[in-house]
Amino acid sequence: RPVPPKSDACTMASGTISPPDPCFCPDTHASGTTKFPLSFLIKRDAILEPLVFPEESSASPERDRSCFLDPSKAVPIPCMVCDSSFAGEKAREEAVRHLLVEHKVVVHRVTDICCFKSYAEHWRSRFREAPITEFAPVIRTNMRSDEHQSEDYYLLSDALPEDKQLRAQLQRRKLEAVLDVQQQERGDARFSRTCLFCCETLSGNRAVLFQHMLEAHSFNVGQPDNLVFTDEFLDLLQQRLDNLQCLYCERTFRDRATLKEHMRKKQHKKINPRNTAYDKFYLINYLEVGKSWEEVQSEDDREIISQEEKYVCVCVCV
Repeated sequence: RPVPPKSDACTMASGTISPPDPCFCPDTHASGTTKFPLSFLIKRDAILEPLVFPEESSASPERDRSCFLDPSKAVPIPCMVCDSSFAGEKAREEAVRHLLVEHKVVVHRVTDICCFKSYAEHWRSRFREAPITEFAPVIRTNMRSDEHQSEDYYLLSDALPEDKQLRAQLQRRKLEAVLDVQQQERGDARFSRTCLFCCETLSGNRAVLFQHMLEAHSFNVGQPDNLVFTDEFLDLLQQRLDNLQCLYCERTFRDRATLKEHMRKKQHKKINPRNTAYDKFYLINYLEVGKSWEEVQSEDDREIISQEEKYVCVCVCV
């Protein structure tokens, strides 16, 4: 993706970016890749305004939460440029395709945006205030081709300070919504469910069930305090076991007795960490935009190692 020069990227906080010089040409390197140079003219008298979502004050907490917890409720998605809107299961894909084909707007890393509806509403409001060229850099294609006419595309990415701040704020709002759900689950004393591996029924707190499965059946899913949407998580595990599927290697067996013996002998009484279907149920996956639990955990490990190296002492025998 095209990245603005460092000197320009540091001065784009105002969000007022004029289109690049129409006379520039892309540089083709020896590797065959094409780099699009971007030149920006920054307005010195611009004022950095606080980031505010459209209609945020009039929206209810339930309406805000539904956008982050259930993607199917984050509709309709408005177009940022025109009056079109998109609904249905593939509303986000249709909105992104519409922006690209009809308006030449490219949204970078769409899957990392927590609530695309709120993202689109924010930029729709901003594009009503000023032309799109005031916010998004322009990428001109086919500069050296005689056969095809050159076209201008507008890039929205986290390289823009306002866009980066918007994505981070959406991520924080999603994390807050998830923490609210976890708090409700912790305080729910009406919970009652049968163990996944025996006929015993556990009541009270959900942590009691996970502790029982750890102590009685050696089934470990991590700390219960790190889990969220536990009812859905347990339903998914129960469904896989009912389908006679191992929770770790995900092989299917002919009967339940064979499955239990396999999980015991192979020590497969745990979930598959590579299966992204479980990411939704662990809080670590909501901490940072576009980072999986493995990336976050590896960063924490590197910080611990660096701190340990800082305090290494060398003892000399006298």
